[in-house]
Amino acid sequence: MKKNQLFGAAVALLVFGHSCKNDAYRDLVPEGNGQVQFTSSIGGDVSTRVTGNKWDNNDAIGVFMKQGANLGSALAMNKKYTTAGNGNFSAEGAEIINYPETGSVDFIAYYPYAAGLTGTTLPVNVADQSNQAAIDILYSNNATGLSKTSPIANLAFKHQLAKVELNVKAGTGIPSVTGLAVAYNSVNTTATFDLATGAMTNVSGSQNLTAKTTAQTTSASQLVEAIVIPGNYGAKQVAFTVAGSSFTWTLPASLQFEAGKKYTYDIVLQTEAGGNEVIVTGAATIEDWTTVPGGSVNLGLDEQGGGEEPEVPGTGEEATFFLETFGTEGPTANPRGRMATYTGFDMKAPVTYTDLFPIDFADIRSTTQINSHVWMPSARTTGFRISGINATGYSNLKLSYDLAANATGASAAVIKVSVNGVDKTVTGTLGASNTFSTYMIEGIAASDLVTIEFSTTANDNTAGYRVDNIKLVGTK
Repeated sequence: MKKNQLFGAAVALLVFGHSCKNDAYRDLVPEGNGQVQFTSSIGGDVSTRVTGNKWDNNDAIGVFMKQGANLGSALAMNKKYTTAGNGNFSAEGAEIINYPETGSVDFIAYYPYAAGLTGTTLPVNVADQSNQAAIDILYSNNATGLSKTSPIANLAFKHQLAKVELNVKAGTGIPSVTGLAVAYNSVNTTATFDLATGAMTNVSGSQNLTAKTTAQTTSASQLVEAIVIPGNYGAKQVAFTVAGSSFTWTLPASLQFEAGKKYTYDIVLQTEAGGNEVIVTGAATIEDWTTVPGGSVNLGLDEQGGGEEPEVPGTGEEATFFLETFGTEGPTANPRGRMATYTGFDMKAPVTYTDLFPIDFADIRSTTQINSHVWMPSARTTGFRISGINATGYSNLKLSYDLAANATGASAAVIKVSVNGVDKTVTGTLGASNTFSTYMIEGIAASDLVTIEFSTTANDNTAGYRVDNIKLVGTK
């Protein structure tokens, strides 16, 4: 799950693909001198890049241009193209690629650019997780049959590694997870990626992989991120260390981390005996950087250096069946995102998102300090609806969401919540300005389809409110 952080926190002809990162291709104008121009898209809607789903200034890709199947005898090899951050790529001097006078060509591209690349084999090393954008291997081989008469070409990249995200919280007996260290024990960290075939081979380099840990808004929560080489991680152990205490989580047997997928787990560290379990929710969907809900894990303090192996849940256990974080594409400036046109939602059709009041509408935005969320401006009667949520087979439904106000000590009751047409009572006072608090609503009647509405009135809303991380759980 994406967490709010309140502190400073590429080639296909006419194919722009399934992407949340289709950057400014309309800004390019075809050249008449035969120079190849590139724009880009990245498949999927989850990012590992430093600034969300935006290219960073001076990000560089390597580009090959070939005729025929042999990439080793390409017309242009490993040419460096860079972007100013808008997804349009250009080169200088000897790096510039020109179309041949006759015939069509194909392009292969990859990220991040490797100046010392030998042949067509890209070395992969994920041992250092501190800068995840630097190890996030992207690959494009879709741009084929292009020529000097072609219009602007778009490189459609796909992620070649997998990502695992752990949302770690302090439980019973653990006052804080500040200083948390997490390692994946005895996992492969090196490989080679064949740019000609798109195959990952020579996987090796087994070692303990230290994940990247980022403090969240409170000392009781840490975000732990790891980009890993795809493969079988069944029964691998994940070691947690905090405040001198150690915890071990044994991954489920036969667990496969697949290229282009993101796996998310919520984990609670606790010291009391009993109740240690793993709840796995959802199922893998094969898409680029798909968010695959991994479930929830309660870990007890290690005894004799070992931990309790988690179990795959069965009938009668609580699971998350809906989670909307509003992605990472919420704009930081006008025009803001509208419910009917925004494409960065986590949950896709048949779930629908609509405005309750089309004129005074809530919008989806980001700020320099807060990731994508819904903004409900002050002095406006506004709201939004999420409908078509499939809850078939679930009972004991619970709704949770994160709420913040653009003022200190604002009332949470200003934002009205309705589930399937039934108004829910919300009480309490929010803390500091733009600091999120999580609210839970229980006692929701079972239904095969769920509709949620958030609304407020111009008279009540004197501050401006932010809504994020809307989640539904239930007993399957």
